[in-house]
Amino acid sequence: MSTTLPQRANVAREHTWDLESIFTTIESWEQTFAQVEADLPGLAQFQGRLGESGATLLDWFQQSEALTQLAYKLYVYARLGFDVNTGNQQQGALVGRTQGLMARVAAATAFAEPELLTLSKDDVLDLLDITPDLAIYRHYLDDLYRQQAHVRSAEVEELLAQADEPFGTPYNAYGVLADSDMPYVAANDSQGITHPVARGTFDGLLESADRTLRKNAWESYTGAFLGMKNTMAALMAGNVRTNIFRARARRHESALEAALHAGNVPLAVYENVLDAYDRHRPLWHRYWDIRRRALGLEQLAGYDIFAPLISEQVHVPFAQSVDWICAGMAPLGTDYVEIMRRGLLEQRWVDIYPNVGKRNGAYSSGTYGTHPFILMSYHDSIGSMSTLAHELGHSMHSYYSRHDQPFIYSRYTLFVAEVASNFNQALVRSYLTKVNTERTFQINLIEEAMRNFHRYLFIMPILAKYERAVHERVEQGQALTADGMSDLLADLLRAGYGPAVAVDTQRDGITWAQFQHMYMNFYVFQYASGIAAANALSVPIAAGDTAAVGRYRKFLSAGGSLYPLDALKVAGIDMTAPEAMDRAFSVLAGFVDRLEKLV
Repeated sequence: MSTTLPQRANVAREHTWDLESIFTTIESWEQTFAQVEADLPGLAQFQGRLGESGATLLDWFQQSEALTQLAYKLYVYARLGFDVNTGNQQQGALVGRTQGLMARVAAATAFAEPELLTLSKDDVLDLLDITPDLAIYRHYLDDLYRQQAHVRSAEVEELLAQADEPFGTPYNAYGVLADSDMPYVAANDSQGITHPVARGTFDGLLESADRTLRKNAWESYTGAFLGMKNTMAALMAGNVRTNIFRARARRHESALEAALHAGNVPLAVYENVLDAYDRHRPLWHRYWDIRRRALGLEQLAGYDIFAPLISEQVHVPFAQSVDWICAGMAPLGTDYVEIMRRGLLEQRWVDIYPNVGKRNGAYSSGTYGTHPFILMSYHDSIGSMSTLAHELGHSMHSYYSRHDQPFIYSRYTLFVAEVASNFNQALVRSYLTKVNTERTFQINLIEEAMRNFHRYLFIMPILAKYERAVHERVEQGQALTADGMSDLLADLLRAGYGPAVAVDTQRDGITWAQFQHMYMNFYVFQYASGIAAANALSVPIAAGDTAAVGRYRKFLSAGGSLYPLDALKVAGIDMTAPEAMDRAFSVLAGFVDRLEKLV
């Protein structure tokens, strides 16, 4: 007996996202692609003329933004179509073509910022004063002059822009390798039933009550990565070297400093995350020991981390998730809930279930002029409901940013990206805690919360430590090897798990190869800062504080019109101080206390 994943062609249309809302046909996609190619040379007329007049500068912004917006739409259509069927070579070719086009757009516009920086800031601001339609660019220009020391000549900027396409190779190759080309051996459970192992099914298998199935699935999954460990190490090394090259090309002291500078985030914020994790590691040790005792094991293994503590699991179909999430988000207003419900049930924002070749994990995507689309692999569980709530947080953040801001500010920074997502989870969790106090439901809910906190306040700080270490090794002239990276991560995991968990150096250590987030240039620490801000913001809103609701809604609508720390201050959070991180661990401690009493 076995269970199998459907081929993409056999997935019901209502369970897929509506990419036809972006381009109705591939022919319309091709026409837009040709239009961007044809219009691109026209941007050259502006070179050397940006300071000529306010009208010229405004015309430049409008024409370059129009082409950039179309290029983004082309890419989103291609990328989303590929991610649900990574074995589709034709769709992969569209991704490659749009990446090339976006690199050409970036190269064609690369002269602008260096040219603006040859002008005095006062002269450029004078153009804004006499041309009212330019006023919206004031924050953009303030940020540009803030980065003046790291913007190179027009020639160098054009070259760096052209390098974006080949520099994206490690990220793209990783996705194809992990989601399509790597062989995952099916796993048998204790009854001999075969279960397919894939990026989209692995998390669900680790949550099985059947320890035989968990062990076999874990060995299959980690074994696949171990079988490709040297290739994975080469991709990781290429990514790290790319980050370092970009940092040095822009005269930054380190790759970390360059990554933080882009969002105007001080190093103290990064250090707060790692310091808070180190201070609160004993809390994690206590949690793992509670799990060990509840499961009746001498030590937990890597495949026991998500084992259910009780056999009864709450069944949550997709439609039930929609109802619970909408009810939980009600404090944000009826308009918020109506937009969200319509997107879920009518406009097909979500590609819901797993299929062969579908990319692992979950994300929210889209661009100016499109729906916010969500990819996930739903499994009728509280965990899947929580993932949906999380991605809807991203999507609603994107919806309001794109709706309330002009194109130039429609994209919020990565630093604030994980706030709205975790906020949704926290608010829905708070609602469900109150409306269903039955023991089985509460344990299921707390286990979901702990899986979320495990990812954000355990794994992500550990990966942030790892990421910093591997970059520093390369910056100091050392080489990266698969075994060396696994040894490093295994040591970090041992410190985090404590005596209750047995760490397998090879199988646990290869965790560094299992996260595509490691190709996103110091993104992972922002998961921890995001969950900290989210939980702090959700508490007064869940308690009915209407003023807090208003502040949070302003934050959602700010997009990129403010620096990320300033946007969070609008919402009521100061991330430069350690208190926000400590408050998140305080929430975590509350879950640990309740779980210990329940089990």
